[in-house]
Amino acid sequence: MTARIANVSFHAEDPTALARFWSAVMGYPAGSSWDAEDVEELKAAGLTDEDLADRAEAWDGDPTHQRFFFSRYRHGKRGRNRMHLDITPFDDRRATREELEAERDRLLALGATEERRCWGCGDRTRSSSS
Repeated sequence: MTARIANVSFHAEDPTALARFWSAVMGYPAGSSWDAEDVEELKAAGLTDEDLADRAEAWDGDPTHQRFFFSRYRHGKRGRNRMHLDITPFDDRRATREELEAERDRLLALGATEERRCWGCGDRTRSSSS
């Protein structure tokens, strides 16, 4: 047996906004909400309506696709984020420089901010959302 990543989880000031951003980045449906069965299970585990409102996800429901989970973090930020995601527009080949620039421009239009170019990182460009 091997393991797989079930969620990539983030603490966020605005979980819903980040879920919308990452849904757009990944081509997932916008505004997905918890289905009734999930809500029932989460409430049975002790979560309240407020707890659920403080959480959001970006996912298309396909178990082979990565799910992003966001939960509200109510404490002050203590320093620089220590994680980033490298995004590439293709999963079957290396992107050209022009394709990477087009993907960077798309992500910036969605609200990402460019920290720095990462052309030495192979076929990835480094972006982050606020």
